Formats: sequence, C-alpha cells, structure tokens
Amino acid sequence: MKMLGIFLGIFLTTMVGIVGCEKDSSSAVDDNTLSEMELQESVLDEENDYLLDWGIDDGSEGNIYDGYSSFPKAFGFPKIADSIDEVLRFGRIINHRFRRQFTFTRLNPDSVLVSVTRQLNGKFVIFGVETNLQDTSIYRKDLTHIARRKAIFVKRHASDQNQDNPGRGRWRIQSVTLGEGLSQPTETIQIHEVVVHNSMGDSIVFTDPLETFLAVPDDIPTFNTGETVTIRVKLENSTPNPFIGQDGATETLLLHFGRNRYHHGRKRFTYMGIDPATGYSIYEGFWQIGQQPYRVRHAIVDAIDNGTIYDDNEIAYPYNSTTWCAPYRVTN
Repeated sequence: MKMLGIFLGIFLTTMVGIVGCEKDSSSAVDDNTLSEMELQESVLDEENDYLLDWGIDDGSEGNIYDGYSSFPKAFGFPKIADSIDEVLRFGRIINHRFRRQFTFTRLNPDSVLVSVTRQLNGKFVIFGVETNLQDTSIYRKDLTHIARRKAIFVKRHASDQNQDNPGRGRWRIQSVTLGEGLSQPTETIQIHEVVVHNSMGDSIVFTDPLETFLAVPDDIPTFNTGETVTIRVKLENSTPNPFIGQDGATETLLLHFGRNRYHHGRKRFTYMGIDPATGYSIYEGFWQIGQQPYRVRHAIVDAIDNGTIYDDNEIAYPYNSTTWCAPYRVTN
C-alpha cells in the first residue's frame, strides 16, 4: 500500500506538470499575431463610426415615412414599361449586412492600410398609387449594394489618449477615405465631383472618394450648429434605357445627413441642368446643421436611376444606384 501511494503521488505530480505545460503552450500568443487580431477587431467593430457603411438603410418600411422626405408626383413620366403613376415614398430596407471583408497592406512596422468592403442585401421599396386603384400599392425590388472604404491604422503609444481616434487595443485610425457604394450587378451612374460649401464661403472638392484620405480628427469637415451647408454634384448616367422625368433628369439624388446609429435625415437635390463644359448633370442640395455635437456623423450623396424608382418592372429597371459618403463633425 505504501509503494502504491508513492506511485500514485508520482503519477499525479507528473500529470499536473504535463497539464500545466500544455496550458502554458496554448495560451502563449505571438505578439505580432495578437496585434493583428486586435487590428481585425478594430476593422470589424460596428461601434467605430468612421467606418459606417450602411447609412442608406431606412431600417424599416415605416421609417420611409420619416418626415424628412417629400417627393413630387410622377405624373408626366412617359409610360415606358410599367411606370408607377404616383410615387409617394421610396427607400431601402437592408435585411442582411454581410461581415466586412478587408485586406491589410503594411506601410511600415507601425502603420497599416486597410481596404474594407461590405455587401448589403435587402429590398428597394416604393410606395405608389396607380390611377385605376384607390389604395396605396407597395413595390419591392431586390437590392445588392457594395460599400467600400479605406483607412490607415497606426499603433497606439503610451501617451496616445486622444478619444477622437477610436480603435481597439493598440490600434487607432490615423486617416480614413470617403466611402463609395455601388449597386450590383447593375450600376450606370458615375459621380465625378462633389463640392461642399459652408456658410462662410469655404469649399471642399471631392473627386476620387477612395483616394481622398482625411486625417482623423484634423481633416474631418466641421460645421457649426445652425449653419447651412450646400452640396453641388456632377455626374453622368450611362443607362441604355433612360427614364426621363419632368425636370429633364434621368436620376434622382438624395442627401442623407446627420447619419449615425441614432439619426437619419433625408432631403432631395434639385436638378440644375447640364454642364456645357463636360456634359455632366448638375445637382444642388443643402441642409441646415440642426444636430447636437457628436463625435462623428456622415453625409451621403445618393444617386438613384429614375427607372429604379418610377417603374415596377424589375427586369427592365433593376436596382441601380451609386453613393458617396463623407464623415463630418458638429460643433457648438
């Protein structure tokens, strides 16, 4: 019995040592691997407002009647296919936000360029009335929208306590591009230029969203509460089957403003005609900064082909849209 006790004691001590060694081995994570994991978490973080990429989502069909939108009747449109006589409201319901896809390009040991892509799937919803019907009709078209953006992340240092540069662990955003969104598989609208004017006469010109890097927070456009901001857009639409409205435009432009996780405003741009120098269509829109100061918001230029809105034939006029998205800040 004494020998058996000694044997069991040696056996248990050996097993504890083996288990302890295995535990230590599995918990040891290479520092570079841990750093990369933290960077991935920063990119996938839905709370990181600088990477917002779903701002065109109305959330629910009820939110399409949010009080921010007012669209004229569609009377006067040519009866090309199955045009809706009177469009009351329209919007998007995103049912599935796919996980963000990303690629890393190391610029130096402490800096990484991240290219981010996300697919949004859902329905483009139109509330309309046909002349021979008494009640509102609802039309839904499948939508796929691909949102893209780039950002540069840098490693934090012990003295880096700037709350305007969010991120997880040892990484923070140093700069971020505008966002670009394209409908798939059909997209015929190309935005060429967006010019932003503030009340003091200053202007910012954007021509290439994915190559326009804004330093965080220094280069993020900043507006004062109560200020009026004007946006001028130049674009072209290469659709082979144009749906021309009463104003002569082949597309409808919306401005989504004040966009974050809690707020969503919309206004319609005004069609200004054709730029004689380039042949591009010109639109102007504005909004008054009424939001309270917040860490970051987004303004989204949303160009939608008229056929998407005013014709219920999803084969002839599928979902067709291009969006540009820019972050901004509000001060007192």
